[in-house]
Amino acid sequence: MPQYKFKRDPANLVSVEEAGRMIKSAKHDWLKALISFLYLFGCRISEALEVRRGDFWIENNYLAVRMKILKKRKKKKSSGPYGDGDFHILRVSLDAPFVKKILIPYLKKIKNRESRVFPVSRQLAWRKMKDLNPNISPHIFRHDRLLKFALKGATGVELMDWAGWSDMRPARNYLLKAGRLAANLADKVD
Repeated sequence: MPQYKFKRDPANLVSVEEAGRMIKSAKHDWLKALISFLYLFGCRISEALEVRRGDFWIENNYLAVRMKILKKRKKKKSSGPYGDGDFHILRVSLDAPFVKKILIPYLKKIKNRESRVFPVSRQLAWRKMKDLNPNISPHIFRHDRLLKFALKGATGVELMDWAGWSDMRPARNYLLKAGRLAANLADKVD
């Protein structure tokens, strides 16, 4: 997998406008939907590319997705509310950016419930996204989503649940980073 050679300022989060520019300049519908999906759900690129059409549903005022967790540090499987511990369910509001205009119309085009939503390789997805914006890799969307949650007051357990972690250490890192960003912003305001 390609590695990016830049350091993005953690205070410089991916804005809706920046994601929108990438989507607007994308030539393929699958790429527009993938950027939207990564921006909204903040999952790993490998997890996004494994999602099937049947893993999506609309629940109340939310678009929900059942996603397989592909990276686990713990060898022993744990049982949880979603089965054997290898899956988690994420939800975003139907009013969130890109849901009604990009994701839902793209999902409606896929008729077979067992078809992969994004039928491309990680390398192709990575390369196409880097062509659109060399400063944004697919994994930046994950860091961005988790940092935004931490800035909005999410707890470590909520971050663990969203990210699919079985350990509190990564969540603690995001909470510390969010605290430092908030302190830096407070210093600039005073």
